[in-house]
Amino acid sequence: MNLFIAIFLGGGFGALSRYLIIDQINKLGTNSFPYGTMLVNVLGAFLIGIIYYLLMSKIIINEQLKVFITIGFLGGFTTFSSFNLDFFKLIESGNIFSALMYALATFLITIVAFYIGYSLSKILI
Repeated sequence: MNLFIAIFLGGGFGALSRYLIIDQINKLGTNSFPYGTMLVNVLGAFLIGIIYYLLMSKIIINEQLKVFITIGFLGGFTTFSSFNLDFFKLIESGNIFSALMYALATFLITIVAFYIGYSLSKILI
């Protein structure tokens, strides 16, 4: 498979997955805080931790699969631009404390999620 096609397909699946997760979270009535965006970014960080281990361990060596997952799927799945928009909306609505907690929690939790994904992969694989 061509690398461009792998990235294109992965990005589409990632973006669709992000939309479906955020939509389901929003249906729970949690629109006052961007839990959906935070969840996909944390999950994406966890998954890239796993993928990083698999790449470093040479378990994933296929270049098409590598770019499909990392650049394509996870690039389309995680969303820094949505994070910025959610942060701005919280600030704009006067929820400065929530905005700061959202930024701090997203930053810290995604780092922890990456480490957990990487560490679990080392143990389980």
